Amino acid sequence: MNFKRIEWIFLVAFIVLDFFLMTTYFHQDSIVESTTNTSTQDSTASLMKSLKNDQISHGKLSDKSQSGYYLAAPKDGFLREKATQLRYVTWSYSNHKLTASFITGIRLNLTNPQNSLDSVVKDAAEVPMGKHYSFNDNLSTKNTIVYTQELYGKPVYSSEGQIRFTVKDGYVTGYTQTYIHAANILREKKDTISQKRALMWLYQYNKLPQNSTVEWCKLGYTKLLDVNNSVVYIPTWNFCISSKASGTVQYRRINAFTGAVMDETIRHQWGWDVSGWRKPEAYRGGFYGYIGGESVELSS
Repeated sequence: MNFKRIEWIFLVAFIVLDFFLMTTYFHQDSIVESTTNTSTQDSTASLMKSLKNDQISHGKLSDKSQSGYYLAAPKDGFLREKATQLRYVTWSYSNHKLTASFITGIRLNLTNPQNSLDSVVKDAAEVPMGKHYSFNDNLSTKNTIVYTQELYGKPVYSSEGQIRFTVKDGYVTGYTQTYIHAANILREKKDTISQKRALMWLYQYNKLPQNSTVEWCKLGYTKLLDVNNSVVYIPTWNFCISSKASGTVQYRRINAFTGAVMDETIRHQWGWDVSGWRKPEAYRGGFYGYIGGESVELSS
């Protein structure tokens, strides 16, 4: 008996069998992946159709995920220390918030408020640490101009990390300021859900009323919780929603990592309550148009 020949026959047979099993495995895996993708696409299409049937308007939605961090920052007196350098304001400090009044009011450019305030914000004698803030037209109104602090390239959508200028009779009379100092990364960068997925979660949680318009949706950092005299921040998708019938405005947040609704009121998180606002009191884009009406571009 030729044992050498038999060994070769078995070797070839095993190679053929391995090849067959591997081919079958990858083919089945491809089928599962294709089925999953098809199921996801069908689910997305069904939800988007439901949004339309409920007369919920929105602009173009991005289906690309972004990225962010879990951040932590101490509650300290850093802002108070910087406030000692102020010269053109009177100020007080309490509960980690700086309150300042300008000695001479600043005339505001009503059509382009940042033109009046950008130089003020960057002047350390008038606003401490102002270079870390940017004008936020989405949060600004005719009576309050808002600048938000940037953390790792994204704005802060909490009452922490904001400058809120008070406008009276066309003049900026003062401001309140909070500042997030020494924000540290707790975990490595992580992907977020997409803008479209966030809107779908909001709808599935019944947080999108019928006959409404999603005015804007932006990704930014929001306070999650307080731990050991520090504050933890996470990326959230932040929505502004207006009723087509009444014009009332709602603000909603979705945890950009988990898709969970963060349902705090705006008074608690952003410093002011807009739950009773109606057009034209509530402004979108600060001074160019009222909230409501046309769908808007939502890309961030």
